[in-house]
Order: sequence, then C-alpha cells, then structure tokens
Amino acid sequence: MRTLYAFAYDQYSAFAQIDLTGDTAVAPTFRTALVGLLTSLAGLASPSFAQSPAAWPGKPVRIVVPFSAGTGLDVLARGFAERLAEQTKSTFTVENREGAGGTIGTIAAARSAPDGLTLLFTAHAPFAVSPYMQTGATYDPINDFVPIMKVASTAMVLVTGRDSPFRQFDDVVREAKANPGKVSYATTGIGTPSHLNVEVIRREIGIDILSVPYKNTGQAMSDVIGNQVPLYMPSLPAAVPLLQSGQLRGLAIGSAKRSSVAPDIPTVAEVIKKPGVELVVWYGFLAPKGTPSEVIDQWQGLIAKAAATPQMKDTMSKLGAEPALVGPKEFREEVRRDAEQSKRLVESLNLKVEK
Repeated sequence: MRTLYAFAYDQYSAFAQIDLTGDTAVAPTFRTALVGLLTSLAGLASPSFAQSPAAWPGKPVRIVVPFSAGTGLDVLARGFAERLAEQTKSTFTVENREGAGGTIGTIAAARSAPDGLTLLFTAHAPFAVSPYMQTGATYDPINDFVPIMKVASTAMVLVTGRDSPFRQFDDVVREAKANPGKVSYATTGIGTPSHLNVEVIRREIGIDILSVPYKNTGQAMSDVIGNQVPLYMPSLPAAVPLLQSGQLRGLAIGSAKRSSVAPDIPTVAEVIKKPGVELVVWYGFLAPKGTPSEVIDQWQGLIAKAAATPQMKDTMSKLGAEPALVGPKEFREEVRRDAEQSKRLVESLNLKVEK
C-alpha cells in the first residue's frame, strides 16, 4: 500500500510538469483527479482500513450468577453466554458467586467497573429482597444497577420427595394443623424465593411450619429427595429434571395456570382456594451503575437476539421458563416496584439476618 501511494505521488509530480499542448484547462483537471486519488489511497493505507473492526465488545465478558451451578438461573445464564459468544466472537465466563441469599455475588457485580464487561444475571426475589434483610454491607437494587433486560419469568413449585407421606397439598395442611411447628420445609436462605413464597402460602391458609435453611439448591434438593426434610419450593427450572425422573413429586405450582411442562401439578391458587395468587420470579440482566447508555443499548440488542434463537427457546421450554423480554425502561420500573413491595414484606415478617 505504501508503494502504491509513492507511485501515485511520483506520477502526479511528473504530470505536473507536463505542458499538455498548451491546454491550460486540462492540466488542473488531471491534477485534481490525482489529488483525489492520493487522498483515497491515504485512507486505504490507514490502520482502520488495514484491519476490519473487531466485533463488540472485543474483550472477555463476565456474567455473575449469585447462586450455585446447576440451578435454573445458572442453566439459563450459560445458555445466554453461549449464544452471546457466538454473536460477538468474544469470550464469556459464567461466574457462580453464591452465598448470603444471593447477596455476595450481587455486591461483587455492583462493585465492578461500569465498562459493560461485567453483567449480573439474577432473579427477582433474591435481588429485590436481600438488601432489606442484611445488617452489614449490601447494595441498593434501584440505584446500584442499570437494568438491561428481563428475559424470562418462571413459577415456583412446591415439591416433596417420592418417599414422602405427602401425596397432595391437602396432606401437608392436615399434618401442619394437627402438629403445629412440626412440619418443616427447606430454603436456600431467609428471604430467598424458596422461603418467602412458602411464607405467603403459610399466611394465606394459617398453618405453622418450620423453615430449614440450606447453603444452596443442590443441598436442599438432596435432603428433600432423601426425605430428610419433606418440603421445598424451588423455581420450576431447578425442579423439572427431578420431577420428570420421579425423584420429586409436585404439590402446587405458582403460575397463573398449570404448566405444560408439569400439567398434573395444580396451581397454588387452586389448592389454597385464593384466585389470583401467583408465585413467580423473573430472570434478567443488569449492569453496574454508571454503565453508559450506549453500552446498555448494545447489550439489549444482543441479549434480545440471543433470546430469539432456537437454542434459547428450547432451553427455556425444557426448564419451564416463559420468555418475557422487557427493555431497560420498563425493567427498571419493575425492579423499583418489586423492591418497594419486598421491603414492605420483609418488614411485615420482621426478617433480619446477620451477614
């Protein structure tokens, strides 16, 4: 390219000295053309032309999941990571930072640089509830993050082990009323969906049951399957494989209508006879506060495109998650509303945990 540029300049220099048979109108015309050629060649020789621009973001991206590997949240995060990597030709890493009901990983994401290279993939209740229960360092769900996109929603499902004496939801109610405080249920921490949604049911029907906190979903599932604790209310995606294998039995699902993935499980509204009661969570992407709006817009487009792929649609369908794409503005309003409602719920239940 440099040789071509020099050649053009030499031709211009030589041509500038030629008297084109005294035609003074022709020489300036040719000189102008050659100057244009030189300018174009200079552009061709520039670094921006010499190599095509890299696909955005062009650097490794970290997706923080504030719960353990193998959960429905984790499975969806890894599915999105694969699709986003295919689109951008960048490296995506899913980082599981579990603990403290999702707070540890969420704080880590909040404190990350707002450069678009760290994303938080989380769910409604842990994100919107945990800050109002902590006595130590925490985060503000409304002001410490910029919502990017809500991608799905899923129902919570009350399950029991296959060897449990509870064959249906009414069996739980009868036992709990006959022996107050004796029936227990597993949770993945105070204030998590597995805790709060059972508390909603408990208050609606007036029973006294005991929560047993576990470190993560895997441990809780293991003890429910082993009949060490009779009840647990995980998200449907986390329970689907075990329901389908027969290791768990579903007693009630929090969706507005029965799920096509588990049509034999009645809704919570059905079993407690309270129409309109729904126990669901959303899944979504957020970025640390200060992330530029143009970066948020880039991620919104890429995530929406990933969600529309056959692979992600299939993953969501198998997990029992419902696609629900909501952009930054509407998602921010939903986060704000959820946080305010969660704060009131935490206060009404007098929930507080030491970090």
